[in-house]
Amino acid sequence: MGYLVHHTLRTAAAVIAAGMVLGLAACSTSGDPAPAGPASATGDPVAGGDATIILGVEAVRGLDPALLFNLTPSGDANRMAAIYDVLFWSDASTGEVHGQLGDSLEPDVDGTVWTMSLHPDIVFTDGTPLDAAAVVANYERIQDPATASPLAGLLEGATFAVVDETTLTIELTEPNLQFDKIVATSFTHIGSPTAMAEDPDYANNPVGAGPFVLEEWVRDDHMTLVRNPDYFQEGLPYLDSITFTPLRDPTQRINTVQTGAAHAAVPGSELAFKQAATDAGLALTTAPAGGGPVLMFNTQTAPFNDLRARQAVQLALNIDELTSVVDPGSSAPDSLYGPESAFHPGDSIFVEHDAEAAQALFSELAADGNPVSFTVTMPQSGFFTRTAEYLQSRLAQYDDVTVQIETLDNATLDERVFRKQDYQMSAQIVPVTDPEPNLAKLLQTGGQTNYMGFSDPELDAALDSGRASVDEKERTAAYATVEEIVVAQVPILPIRNQESFTVHAKSLHGLTLHGDGSLLYDRLWLNAE
Repeated sequence: MGYLVHHTLRTAAAVIAAGMVLGLAACSTSGDPAPAGPASATGDPVAGGDATIILGVEAVRGLDPALLFNLTPSGDANRMAAIYDVLFWSDASTGEVHGQLGDSLEPDVDGTVWTMSLHPDIVFTDGTPLDAAAVVANYERIQDPATASPLAGLLEGATFAVVDETTLTIELTEPNLQFDKIVATSFTHIGSPTAMAEDPDYANNPVGAGPFVLEEWVRDDHMTLVRNPDYFQEGLPYLDSITFTPLRDPTQRINTVQTGAAHAAVPGSELAFKQAATDAGLALTTAPAGGGPVLMFNTQTAPFNDLRARQAVQLALNIDELTSVVDPGSSAPDSLYGPESAFHPGDSIFVEHDAEAAQALFSELAADGNPVSFTVTMPQSGFFTRTAEYLQSRLAQYDDVTVQIETLDNATLDERVFRKQDYQMSAQIVPVTDPEPNLAKLLQTGGQTNYMGFSDPELDAALDSGRASVDEKERTAAYATVEEIVVAQVPILPIRNQESFTVHAKSLHGLTLHGDGSLLYDRLWLNAE
């Protein structure tokens, strides 16, 4: 299924030194695409050409920005970026926020009021202006209970004001000096307010101001987008069209690119996929995302509403072995934060495999009349299927524990696990280039992707502290506390380090990975290999 990455703005007041320069504002954009992260290319970009991009899944819910939280590179994130473009985007390697349709996003001293400036004279493809009023309309629509947006909690209590045609303010209920990262990941796609109001089937007829316009959508077969002649950056996009094709099987994705029937496969979350692409002579554009796949324990239902059951599984699994068996060539995590992250603790505090201690807990639970029995619910994906099989095989070596496997199609998984939290154990991939916003979404009480039903006041306070400061030492201390609580309470269990990458033909250039590893489509171009 690829990335399964989908909170309430709860923050503590930050103590900010007087005169601090607001250097955390997003960078301004210009008419030229930012150079961050491009693939190797020779010569200047060439206009023209039709590119085919292989994605892992179909857009299950359509493409309404207010209704999407599963913005994964293997699916919706790439389609959305092509049609809507982005107000702001975060570098997939560094987490640094850059502007695109938006020129700047700046906080006041404590991060309570943020001022957003937009590039002037942008229009949606239906002729509606993409101005400050359009952005406010999108955000207020997300807040409207009638919309039933899964993003509403992120804007709870926020108020918006139009200053002028290209300027708006966002006032939060509490300070948040990392709010630009939330905008760049969750509120970066803006749709035409006119189309949203007039079309009851808007999710299937999206209208944006991005580099491409939807021409044809045949479900589970292809989506074709054509060049937007009124795109705000003159001379862009370079390509005439983009066709997205969903293919679930990783080997088929590689073969399709290798044979020339497609130009890229986005993404390959498995290292085996990456190695196969290298062996096939294809190019790679990569970014060390940090974070990665985690097992999720539903802490609201048996058996994992008992901490001992979560700890028993934590002790029973040899994560080094799991990683090498399930995804050969990949590395086991030793922190919530990637090896290159500034928040990595240096020495791991993760609990080591201890079969004897695990069995003692399993036996203790059985003696209490609560033997550990659960179903692991996974998507129909090679990596996650192999993970479930590994869990079943290894835990079968212990007494007083039984494991069943359930694999679901994307739509059913979305409904059961991510909407209703009707599961015992499942998984999602959580990139953590910077802890904010993904860790808050995952672990905060009521967090947007806190499908575990987990709640811990001390952890909430640490997350609040991390987002209410720009001081590196303060943030490092806060996120060390977060990690300590996760290790002790086990709402999740990391099982592999993550790296974002796109496999592509050598004729495709200008690849820039943003967010959790999706592409920016205004800067892609093709030439002869």
